[in-house]
Amino acid sequence: MINRFFFFSFWIAAGLSLMFGCSTESSKNSYTVSVQADGVLDGIRAYLNVNEAGKIVKTDTAVVANGQFEFKGTVVTPELRTITVDGITGQAGMVLEAGKTNVVLYKDSIFKTEISGGPNNMAFMAYKTGFQELNDRMNALREQFMAVREDAEAVKILRSKSAVIRDEMKSFGFAFVKNYPNSDFALMVLDGVTGQPGFDLKLAEEAFGAVGDEIKTKSYNLETVQNISTKLSNAALSQNLSAGSKAPDFTAPNPEGEMITLSHILGKVTVLDFWASWCKPCRVENPNFVRIYNQYHAKGLEIISVSLDRDNQKQRWLDAIAKDQLNWHNVSNLKFWNDPVAKLYNVNAIPATFILDENGTIIADRLRGAALEAKIAELLD
Repeated sequence: MINRFFFFSFWIAAGLSLMFGCSTESSKNSYTVSVQADGVLDGIRAYLNVNEAGKIVKTDTAVVANGQFEFKGTVVTPELRTITVDGITGQAGMVLEAGKTNVVLYKDSIFKTEISGGPNNMAFMAYKTGFQELNDRMNALREQFMAVREDAEAVKILRSKSAVIRDEMKSFGFAFVKNYPNSDFALMVLDGVTGQPGFDLKLAEEAFGAVGDEIKTKSYNLETVQNISTKLSNAALSQNLSAGSKAPDFTAPNPEGEMITLSHILGKVTVLDFWASWCKPCRVENPNFVRIYNQYHAKGLEIISVSLDRDNQKQRWLDAIAKDQLNWHNVSNLKFWNDPVAKLYNVNAIPATFILDENGTIIADRLRGAALEAKIAELLD
């Protein structure tokens, strides 16, 4: 599947996002990170790192002396960073922010490193501690499972308890934001958890509403605020596109410029297919569409393919229709990912399909290959 967006998983030990800013007030924005690293040998190098598009980049280097080392510099915006040390497995997360930050690094368990300093690191440690407590509870249940796995009743009870903890984990980020609404780090957390598929929209909206206006209106947070707003809007739209919902009607031009309206061409079953001539997975899928259409068109199947080709790719679109033998309704506004129909259906990855009944109600979506064919057979055989 070709995806419009680069999605990242949020957690300190996995991936970190960077927010940029600029200022000439270097003294106001200076930072010092003082690290106590008992047991680490003198002369060992330590690094301050940032994640840039999935690549770990070293931004500063220090040398351990008497079990200590220090990073100094300037920072305009709070930035998620990690500290790594040669010879020590793993990394310690922190928020790089103006002022003094104290770090107690444990060489035998770097994840347990303690951070103290400004308000964002206080929030960071609260997040880290709270999430670790949930992990510890889940790990304890796993150990109990091993001890009673032959006892069906005990297993049932433990499964119920683990389900509760999983729910707490899913909602933890949102609850955290509501508890720390006046920290930049809370906004970072919310940006991360709303980047995960299937997040709870209601909890996300409540958490976003709780974030203080002072935080939202900071110049360096505006892009993050816009990102979160967009994800909330897209999630709300997706909820209106689930099975049982009415498919949004639309009108779009076919290759000859004739305007085709979805509600006017509905069959007993209609497949709405989003694709593009440049999308290899789509082109691979097209023979399956052709086979299904040839087999079920006489029984009431209609297909309308919406292409996300660019404005300068009309001929390429037409050639693909002819070569792949897409002998059904084809439309495109030739606006790439900004196609209004794609936006209407919250399509950010192709191929994407929606199956509609004769009334234009969505029956299923995102089916491909054998699963799509089986669904059409179920509906029309």
